[in-house]
Amino acid sequence: MESRRVRLITHTGCDMPLQEAKSLHIGMVPDKVIFGETEYRNMTEITAEDFYEKMEAARELPTSSGPSVGDFVRAFREAAEDADEILCLMITSRMSGCYSTAVAAAGTVKRQGLKVPVYVYDTQQCSHGMAQMVRAAAKMAEEGDSALQIMEKLSDLQGRMGVYFVLESLKNARKGGRVGAIKAIAADALGIKPLLLFADGLVSDYAIARGMADGMERVASRFFSEGTQEETVTVFHAAAPERAEEMKKIILREVPGAVIRIESVGPVIGIYTGSGCVGIAFTKKD
Repeated sequence: MESRRVRLITHTGCDMPLQEAKSLHIGMVPDKVIFGETEYRNMTEITAEDFYEKMEAARELPTSSGPSVGDFVRAFREAAEDADEILCLMITSRMSGCYSTAVAAAGTVKRQGLKVPVYVYDTQQCSHGMAQMVRAAAKMAEEGDSALQIMEKLSDLQGRMGVYFVLESLKNARKGGRVGAIKAIAADALGIKPLLLFADGLVSDYAIARGMADGMERVASRFFSEGTQEETVTVFHAAAPERAEEMKKIILREVPGAVIRIESVGPVIGIYTGSGCVGIAFTKKD
């Protein structure tokens, strides 16, 4: 099949640093973060560090919203200037309306006569699990794969993403109405840390730990048993760089040659995790 120039578009829900996205020629459309009456464009008008400071001081949880149809239309038109195809990689449709918005935008530019085809792909991931898939897609595009070939390969990778993390507190889940106040307060008082995984487009809990140190060890153990250890592992954190460094040490203790990237969890997901979360994203063995 003839090689195609595929331009990738994604949005800041993947938490990939802007500079990295630029270096990989990926268009990054900003999500919005709302504190009361004030709205910020993620990564350009508010950083992850600023976000967590504001959230800790806020009485009510902030909210987020995805890019608008117009935001995607502008991104598609800009990408079309030097592309044969456009592939738009979206956060899981099971937790966000971004996918349907991007599909609507793709339909809009087609009706307006844009000649470059636009494909929209649901990664069924978010944050750094999604970022891992975006990086993989960028490599495929660099190697000359078409949009359809990239989507086929991503569908295989989708089922092999390992994303596990431990929460510091259920406070944000309580504020957001996800758990009852008594349950959240009791869990925090007892030092119980929920262990969660991201799979099939949704977050679910799979265990509890007695303290953060135990939780981090148990999260890392999933990589030791499931992970392809030749590929880069992302250690991610929500305003907890020291814990991320500790997680890195835990991994290197068992896998001395592991290549580890440390990244921040941004506002789109950080609203739900709260400060202190730490986790890992990796590719599972075949």
